[in-house]
Amino acid sequence: MTIHDKLRRPLEYLRISLTDRCNYRCSYCMPKDIFNANYKYLKKSELLTFEEILSFVEILKNFNLRKIRLTGGEPLLRRNIENLIIRIKDLGIKQISLTTNGSLLNLSKAELLKKNGLDGITISLDSLNCTTNKKINPLSNLSKVIDSIYIAIDVFGSAKINVVVMNNINSNEIFDIVDRFKNLNVEIRFIEFMDVGETNEWNLDRVYSSENIHKDISKHFSLYKLTDEFSSTSARWQLQDYIAKIGFISSITQPFCSSCNRARLSANGYFYTCLFASQGYNVLDALRNSPDLYKLQDNIQNIWEKRIDQYSILRKSSSQDTEHKSKIEMSYIGG
Repeated sequence: MTIHDKLRRPLEYLRISLTDRCNYRCSYCMPKDIFNANYKYLKKSELLTFEEILSFVEILKNFNLRKIRLTGGEPLLRRNIENLIIRIKDLGIKQISLTTNGSLLNLSKAELLKKNGLDGITISLDSLNCTTNKKINPLSNLSKVIDSIYIAIDVFGSAKINVVVMNNINSNEIFDIVDRFKNLNVEIRFIEFMDVGETNEWNLDRVYSSENIHKDISKHFSLYKLTDEFSSTSARWQLQDYIAKIGFISSITQPFCSSCNRARLSANGYFYTCLFASQGYNVLDALRNSPDLYKLQDNIQNIWEKRIDQYSILRKSSSQDTEHKSKIEMSYIGG
């Protein structure tokens, strides 16, 4: 059966964080001054096992869950991830995708992921300029990330590229990025810098709007609008005369809360109903200690049916409901 929240949004899409660890330190997600050698990450015993993840997916499958995205941290740091993918596929999930920084994606790994049922890969790339790239992510290997995009296209036939755009940092590279990949079967998704978590020093002056990005691209390329899925976060456009597509993810200036069908499962077993959540619901204890998963299923249904999250809409309206609200870090909840 399909369940809906208070705003009639179905639960169809689950993003699963497999680890809170990452080998990169992107400033908008895991700034190096916070996530340093002294930062306390989750212990292995605190992480959901693959069996526990599968049990939770099976519960949500009863609500007509159809899509899963594996995230982190960096999900490819989780050993034997391909074994989890094939078992999720065996449960009947229609689409499984993965978001990665690309650093650990070599050809053999990509082929194994594809063989075991992964349907698509999204790779994060915020700059083509070595100096800017190091400013955003001091641990990044730019050439390796670019290589991983070509590997993903070779194995999966296409790839998505996530570009978080920050005003006066990489906002001058819009044309360069589009021009670099315009003849490849990719969707370049420009993402407005979001206020996820408490450590990325977000403020509105650092946001470069999708409207500005669209204008920058239109100076050099013709774009025509594509039809979007109802629940899509990305407004999609086609580059005329080229292969690449462009996506705009505009959580700040054009919130898409009204169609959000996503839930999130953290690496240590907390269920979240919004990317900007302040708290989650502990499902680890039930998965690990209770033989009665029907009770957990009832609890999840009850949580979702009471859901009223629309943080981005409230933020845009300058509602006091978003002021001074502590939020879970992106690396913990899976962006």
